Amino acid sequence: MQRFRQRCLGLVFFLGLTVGPSIPAWAALKIVTSYPQDATLARAIGGDKVTVQSLAKASQNPHTLEPRPSFAIALNRADLLIVNGQDMELAWLPIALINCRNQKILEGQPGYFNPSEGVTLYPYSPEELQMTPYYTLTLIVGDPKRRGNHHYWLDPANVLITAENVTGKLKAMDRENAAFYQANYERFTARLKEKIKTWDAMIAPYKGVPVISFHRDWIYFTKRYGLNLIGYIEPRETIPPSASEVASLVRRMKDEGVKLILTSHWQPQKISQEIARQTGVTLVTLPSTIGEEIGVKDFFDLFEKIYTTMAQALKEVTGK
Repeated sequence: MQRFRQRCLGLVFFLGLTVGPSIPAWAALKIVTSYPQDATLARAIGGDKVTVQSLAKASQNPHTLEPRPSFAIALNRADLLIVNGQDMELAWLPIALINCRNQKILEGQPGYFNPSEGVTLYPYSPEELQMTPYYTLTLIVGDPKRRGNHHYWLDPANVLITAENVTGKLKAMDRENAAFYQANYERFTARLKEKIKTWDAMIAPYKGVPVISFHRDWIYFTKRYGLNLIGYIEPRETIPPSASEVASLVRRMKDEGVKLILTSHWQPQKISQEIARQTGVTLVTLPSTIGEEIGVKDFFDLFEKIYTTMAQALKEVTGK
């Protein structure tokens, strides 16, 4: 009997090595995202049926992360990778994917997901990308003209679309919990639609107010409300301005009566502060993703902060 038990234990051990552990039906989907905003959305829809990790932190420049060994570990364990979809992470994510050894989350595979399908995208002009690192990278991987500005989530209407896309993906991957994901989606979008009405009313009176932005991240917000975005401090995507370009921009701002300079916390502030000093224009620094400011824990916190800050600044500079 003892020898029989030992043989059975040996067989179980052998099968465990050859077959490997099975994944129980109740196991949470392991999701990795490039950025915090997508992680937040995945948590809102997935609830306790998913675990979510963002590779980028809110305080980092989202274009130029240094791939870390921890990225490869997280990606190796992932069931689903949610990317930006417009190549914002082009400079660093492909390297992390090469090192992760997880075929199922590579582009073209079921575990690789672009949530930006169907959102309103504004294309970069050739002049905005010419001779930039981003343009060089897009030439290597394909046609740069097919990519839109990748800060699309800063229009809340686009978040409604990405929420629907993420919900569809989770339902397809985990059909047993499809009703759970659908209910979370309906709750999230119902609340967001109501908030959008309030937020729209806050900014609508300021249509046509001239502003500039440090980076090309606030184009979606300004276009939604008809703010007159006359230009950028960065002459081209991610390229800092020369002294002559700053001088030219200062003259233009004075000529066109620019009221606000828009920046995000992760961007260098010195140039914007100097331009604000030279022109007397109000500098407004906004969070552009979840976690970029204390207390900004989800999309509702993010947009509430953006809208209240912008409404107050616009009121002060216009007197409306």
